Parts: sequence; C-alpha cells; structure tokens
Amino acid sequence: MSVRRVGVRMSMSTLPVIATLLVAFGLPVQVQAETAPAAEVVTPLVATPIASPNPVLGSDDKTHLAYEIVLMNMAPSTVGIGKIETLDAESGAVLGTLEGAGLAQMMRLNGGGKGTELLAGGGGFVFMDVTLPKEAAMPKALKHRFDISVAKAPAKDSASDHDPAPEPPQSLTFVGDPLPVGPPAVVVAPPLKGSRWVMGGGCCTPYSYHRGATLPLNGAIRVAERFAIDFVQLNDKGMLIDGPMEQLSSYAFFGDEIHSVADGTVVATEDGLPEQVPGKLPDGATIQMAAGNHVVVDIGQGRFAFYAHMQPGSLKVKVGDKVTTGQVLGLLGNSGNTDTPHLHFHIMDGPSPLLANGLPYVFTSFIGQGRLTDEQPLFAGGTVTIDKDALSGPHENELPLADQVVKFQ
Repeated sequence: MSVRRVGVRMSMSTLPVIATLLVAFGLPVQVQAETAPAAEVVTPLVATPIASPNPVLGSDDKTHLAYEIVLMNMAPSTVGIGKIETLDAESGAVLGTLEGAGLAQMMRLNGGGKGTELLAGGGGFVFMDVTLPKEAAMPKALKHRFDISVAKAPAKDSASDHDPAPEPPQSLTFVGDPLPVGPPAVVVAPPLKGSRWVMGGGCCTPYSYHRGATLPLNGAIRVAERFAIDFVQLNDKGMLIDGPMEQLSSYAFFGDEIHSVADGTVVATEDGLPEQVPGKLPDGATIQMAAGNHVVVDIGQGRFAFYAHMQPGSLKVKVGDKVTTGQVLGLLGNSGNTDTPHLHFHIMDGPSPLLANGLPYVFTSFIGQGRLTDEQPLFAGGTVTIDKDALSGPHENELPLADQVVKFQ
C-alpha cells in the first residue's frame, strides 16, 4: 500500500520531536523542514464531541452543560487519560476539571470496560456535565485540554520468544477545537399532574441509564435520551408497588392521564401494542417496539416532544392533529420495552425517538418534595427513604434532577 506524502509546516527545532512522535505513534507521515504553529501537537487521541451542549438550569440552581465526547486511540499502544479540563474558549478560564476517580466514573470504554486507559486502537466515551452558577455568564464556546500519557509500542524482535517490556509512558497535553454552546433549554409544561412523582433516570449523573444510552444506529452515535425522564409515582406509604409486582393494578398511577407539554402538531403515533407483565423486561424485545405505544409532537423550532409506553387503545390523537398545552394525549401504560408502568418523556431535535439528539427542557413550575437516598427498594416492592430537604420547595423554569421527588400542579 502506498502512503501519500504530506507536507507539514514546522521549524527545524521541532522537526526531531515531531518525527519521533510520528514514529512512536505508528504514523507513517513524511514531514518537510518548514515552520509549524507552536500550538500544533501530534496526538494519538482523537476526541470528538457528539453535539454542542445546550444550557439547562437544574433544580439545584446550577446551569448544566451535559454532552458526550467520543474518544479514539489511534496509537499501537495504550493511552491513559490523566485529566480533562473544560475551558471558556474565549477567555481560557477553567470551567471544570475531571481527573482521578471522578474521571473514571464519567468514562465508559467500548465493550463495557471501565477505567481511564484506552488500549491500542480502543475507544470509548466521556460523559461531560459542566456546571456553572445560575448567575454566571454563559460562554459562547468551550475547549477541552487533555493531559494524556502514551506508552510507546514495544519494538518488534522476530528472534525473541517473549514480548519486550514497553518504554515508560510519554506525557502530552493538547487543546481541542472549539465547541459552540447551543441555545438554552425550552420551557414546557409538565406532562403529568399530582404528587410524589420520581424522576427515574434523570439528568445529569453518570450512572443514569438514559444518559449512558449512546446507541450506534445507522452508522452514527445517537443520544436521544440524554435528558429523558422515566416518571413513576410513589403512594402515600412511600412505595411504588402495593400488591403483587406482576399485576398492573398494583401500580396506582397506571392509567394516569398524559398531557401535552406544549402546543404543536402530532407527527408520529403508535398504538395497539400490548401491555407487558411488570417485574421483568419482555422477551424478544426489538428496537422497533422499544417505545411501545407512543406520541411524537412537533413543538416548533426544531424540537419534538416524545411520550412513550402508553396504554393500548388510549391514544386520543392522530398524525396531523393540532394539540394545545395541557391537552390529554393518552394514558400511562406499560407497553414496549419496559418492566414497570411509567411515562418515558424526552425532547429531541428530530421526529424519530431514536435517530435524534436529545435536547434539554425545563418545566414551568413544580414543587420539590425531596430526593431518594437509595432507589433500590423502589422496584423491589419496598419503602423508599426520601431526603425531604434535598432540592425541596417551589421551582420555576428548571429541570428536576435524577431521583428527585416532585409535585406537579
């Protein structure tokens, strides 16, 4: 295979360094002795954000920038990530830092691995949640500074019957391209009414199953569920289930009305899929039936509201219908890929519930009633413990966060 020769502008003083890096990283590129900008760094780590972040004010009175960076190791040896700093692209101010255990918690390696090291040719994701004070000015763009270590690939020795020891890691620091910050979250009405609704899988923790749903679909990474919430409701005993787990009647909120969060036009529906037996995920679930009976509403400005897992036969709208804020769309059910009755809700930038990018939203108003200290008893039929002081009180134009318990008027 032939290699196309590339001319890289650099000074004679940097030529040996760059040439050494190219060889060490296994990049067969011929360079020319010319002038190079000082900021250029040859690095084996490719870091590509999936989408621009959109600011959203959480119920913790902090503005969250939640987004993901795809990582790819181009080297024939291990790359360790020591630190990631998020910078204001204009001022250079450090807005957030990930390192050590905190970084490991926010990273996920392809294949399900954990840690902060990418093996040769390996890749993964880092889930960013940059938080700013409520009153802070929003940067127009972000940059990311990576501190990495690169283990040089061991030299091949055909005469040796064992692998030679690798050379010590080499440390590198580089700053990636600017990432524009998108428009702020849209303000919508709540989709449900009543007290003690739990925000299952909500923003913006790394352990959220919604946040981690970076799905490879049609050759691209999709994160439609980035800000999704599974709404389940506690009874007055602090329990989700009152009766046999496998019976739908044990869930008092089963059949609650689901309301449109905004004016808009219905662009997609699904109805007629059966209810699933609670307590376990259905056998043979496919991606086509994952959402169950659902409604998608175009609410304008490139935003689409998605309501999933409705009761069969309960949909009160059809494609083309105009809906208004508060209008009943259907009833909360347990259809599709689900093990517990709930409303799955999110907003996205396209009409497909999966082939889209998740967008943040805030609710006009709600009352915080505390936050779960442990969600494990929730689905085991037990009584949950609620920290009633956490995120409590009235909230306006904010997004309720993971495991928060809220009341909607």
